[in-house]
Amino acid sequence: MTALIMPVAAKAQDHNYLPGWADTHNHRYKGNSDSEWAAKTELFNKLGAAGPEARCTLKNLSESDGNVIVNRYRSISRKTNESAALRWAQGQVSVHHRQMRRAGKC
Repeated sequence: MTALIMPVAAKAQDHNYLPGWADTHNHRYKGNSDSEWAAKTELFNKLGAAGPEARCTLKNLSESDGNVIVNRYRSISRKTNESAALRWAQGQVSVHHRQMRRAGKC
């Protein structure tokens, strides 16, 4: 009896299948509509409402890091719910804040 061996797929970044949203290699934001920019602005406003530390972090966050957060937030939001996605994004802002605080930026 032969056994079928199925390869295990690597955990892919599922935001890549959204046309126009992200470059699969360097996470550059490729949105060209006002609604996509509005989604990014809306998320950053929600995250910045947490306080001055979050606002400082978002202001100093690199574009690629910010886009990764937005893309993953949208993915989690689609798969589970917005509350889980927001908690994840807030956790990422906290991680970046600790790094920036150590670097003397915030």
